[in-house]
Order: sequence, then structure tokens, then C-alpha cells
Amino acid sequence: MADMVVHALLVAVCVPLAVIAHGDVTAVLIVGVLVVVSLAALTVLVGERRWAAMAALYCAAAIALPAWSALLPVVGCDVAGRVAAAPWPRGRRARFSLAGMPCAAAAAAAVCAFMRSTAGWPQAPATLVALLLVPLTAATSAAGWMRADGRRVQRRYRALADMRRERLRLTHARINDVEASRASDMRRARLNERTRIAREIHDNVGHTLTRAIMMAQADQVVATTLGDAGHAAQFARIGATLDEAMTMIRRSVHDLKDEGTDFQGMMEDAAAVSEGSALRVRLVDGIRQAPSALAHCFAAIIREALTNTVRHGTAREATVRLIDLPGLWQLVVQDDGGKPERPASPGGGIGLADIEERARMLGGTATCGPYAQGWRVFVSVPKTGGGVEEPASPTPAAAGTAARATERAEE
Repeated sequence: MADMVVHALLVAVCVPLAVIAHGDVTAVLIVGVLVVVSLAALTVLVGERRWAAMAALYCAAAIALPAWSALLPVVGCDVAGRVAAAPWPRGRRARFSLAGMPCAAAAAAAVCAFMRSTAGWPQAPATLVALLLVPLTAATSAAGWMRADGRRVQRRYRALADMRRERLRLTHARINDVEASRASDMRRARLNERTRIAREIHDNVGHTLTRAIMMAQADQVVATTLGDAGHAAQFARIGATLDEAMTMIRRSVHDLKDEGTDFQGMMEDAAAVSEGSALRVRLVDGIRQAPSALAHCFAAIIREALTNTVRHGTAREATVRLIDLPGLWQLVVQDDGGKPERPASPGGGIGLADIEERARMLGGTATCGPYAQGWRVFVSVPKTGGGVEEPASPTPAAAGTAARATERAEE
């Protein structure tokens, strides 16, 4: 748009000068205006060498046609701007020579007009216009050169600014990656430490309290058998106190173990397939936090379901969806491999039958079979009343075996 305005202003200045020089708007002047406009439009359509040749032809014709010489300021602006912006010619002297070609043509036209003139001073209007066109062409050429050079500098500045913004973006991205990695490492270390503390409490304090409970119950039985009701009551209170301590410790251990379980990481690891596999797995994890027993159960089921998909089916895509409902946790593994017959694995792996058994251990249900365009494994585990949450107060006789039952459920 700016180029069009500049060319319109230059033509508006040069055409009146041509009319002053020749007294009227001639056909030669109209053709010259059309040629100049066409030459300006061709700057973006043809190469530098071809366009420079056409500009040189116009300058040569302007020396012979005085009406065309009045439009040399327009050509001078275009030639200087094109030379300043283009990489050709390479030499500095050659570039200045090419940019000064319209100025030389204007000077030659002025000399020819002065030689054709027979009047004394003051000269005829045509001669005076021809002399005026020389500095005007030089001025427009210089303005075109500086304008193109300013555009080149502006483009370079913008390129540097874009490069700087890209570097800043990459730097911020690296900083964010480092922060995310540091936060992940700290979270992993914190979870590992909580798991270690829970294991230490379970292995040391838990076993000691279990032994003390059993000893208190044995002493209570002995005292009752001997008819010592006072000592039997004391041993009963000691057993109740130890049982309460055991319950509190077991709650703390399970809280630490649940907090020390990286549920999202376990699900991502379980849903990962080998690099050479053609199966593409999409994980939709809607569960933010869950007990450790549920995490181990869902991870094992996901591994077995995806193993069966790769081994028995022709699926290209599988979706693992984890759903957190108000009263249930649900797991859905759906593939698009048709409806093959998939018997339970008789050998390695937990098999489809063991998937159902693992869900029942937590009080839930599992359904495996054809669904939609493929095979689906659907598992639903209640949040309360099942094997996920531990009883609030186990009986003294079951205090020693509850921890071992929980360990077997989580293995």
C-alpha cells in the first residue's frame, strides 16, 4: 500500500512537468506512464537481471523521447530500491552504477534538450524541465535507496527480535522442564521415604505389638483357667489397650503407604507397551489418588489386559479409562481388535479368571468379553465395604492376621 502511494505521488509530480515541457498530454506521454506503471508492477514478478534490463531499455528510450524522460524520477526510485534490496549485483561499485543509471539518463536527456534549444537565456520550458529532472531523479533515487535500506534494517531487527523471543521461549521451556523434573524428583523421593517409613513401622512395631497381643491373650486364658479373675481382667484391659494401639499404628501405616503410592505413575507404567508394538494405548486417568491396594490391583489388571490384546487380538488402538465415582472406582480397558475368542491364560500371567479374582479380593467385580468393536475389560471396586478400606477396630484374635491378609491382597 505504501509503494502505491509513493508511486502515485511521483507520477502526480512528473506528469505536470511533462505537460509544462510539451504543452499538452500526448499519446507518447500516456504510453510512457503505462510503461512506468507496468515496470513498477514487474518488480515483484520477474528476477533482478531481467528487470534491470527492462529498466535500462526504458532509460535509453527516455533519452530519445523527451516525454518519457519526465518520468525518470519514478524509474530512479524503483531502480535504487530494487538494487538496495536485492543481492545482485554483488560489487558495491556495480550496485551504485546500476542505481545511478536513471540519473545518467536524466542528465543525458537534459544535455540533448539543451543542445536542441536555440533560444538564449531564459531557456524554453522543455529545457528548464529537463534540467530540473536531473536533481529530482537523483533525489528520488537516493530516497528509494534509503527506503529499501531502512526496510532491510527493519527486517534484520525483526529477525533478531524473533530470534531473541525464540531463545527466551526455549530458555523458559528449559527452566519449566527443570522445575518439573525437580518437583517430580522431590515428590518421588518423598513418596519413597513415606513408603520406607511405613515398611519400617510395619516390620518392627507392628510385629512386636502383634506378639504382645498374643502374649496378653495367652496370659488372660491362663488366669481364667486358674480362677484368678482379677489378673484375667487386667490382662483383658492390657490386650484391649494393645489392640487399640495396633489399630492406630495400622491406620498410620496404611495412610503413609497410600500417600507413598504414585498412582498416576503406576498407571502410566502399566499402560506402556513395548516400542516395537503396533498397539497405541491412550490413558484417560480420572483418579487423582487411591489406596495402595487399588493401585496395585488396577496396575496388574491393565498389564494383563494389554498383554492379551497384543497376544490374541489385531487391535491397533486401546483405551485405558480410570473413573472416580462417588462410591466406586472403575477401570475400563477397551480395544478395537474385533471380537476374538480369548480363553483365560493357562500358564504365565494372571489370566482372565485371576482378573476377576483380584477384583473380588477388593470387594469388586470384573467383566471380560466382546464389546462394541473389540474386547473390553470392565472392573468396578467399591470405596466402602470392600477390601480396600481396613476395618475400624479388628477383634483381638484377628489383630495378628489382619496385617498378613492385607499384605496378601496388595501383592
